[in-house]
Amino acid sequence: MSFVPHFVEHLIGHLQKEERHRMLASLAVTSAPEHWLSLESAALLGVDREKFGLAERLDERPNVPRWLVAAERKKVDLWIEDLKGVLPPVSIEFKVVHNNKNAYQKIWEIRRDIAKIIPDTEHNDSVERWAVVMLVFSRFYDDQSGNYSYGNFDDSQSFLEAFSKGLCDNDPWYQDAPRLESEIGPVQICSLDAAAFIEPGHGSGIYLTLMKRKKES
Repeated sequence: MSFVPHFVEHLIGHLQKEERHRMLASLAVTSAPEHWLSLESAALLGVDREKFGLAERLDERPNVPRWLVAAERKKVDLWIEDLKGVLPPVSIEFKVVHNNKNAYQKIWEIRRDIAKIIPDTEHNDSVERWAVVMLVFSRFYDDQSGNYSYGNFDDSQSFLEAFSKGLCDNDPWYQDAPRLESEIGPVQICSLDAAAFIEPGHGSGIYLTLMKRKKES
């Protein structure tokens, strides 16, 4: 059984801590913090290896673990590899999707990336692939929105529903990218009603979900 769902549940709890979700709320309204999220996840997984069965040593050296945990390795956001070569490697891609005009483009990128060719890997088909997606729904004050262009989402629920539908949509626009399904979530990390520049009362918030490739019948 994969450790990844257990780890993502741990990550959700970590991000829901007050100091973390305050930092995340500050980042999310002004940027797409994909890189921050992948580094935070790599550090959390590396520090808490024992919880996920990744603490075994490679050899007699006490500080050389069997499992490599590395961000931005092999053009993958988070790469976990058995240095003994017994078990298949694991890749986790991170994406942030805002409720703006680029939302569907981001959904296509998620679907594409979960099946991309990973360089310097002998058997791409054996890689265990996952995607962690952060969904950000927000409404700025009118005089603080700048050039922000919203997508056609009335509220956070319609945004989440559109995201879910886009993962399995067979529209040719998705260029035959594999369909995905949710393993966890979306789970709300925090509200954005108190975040800088955000007008409260619109259900603004941050959600996290774990995706995997959908098994086709």
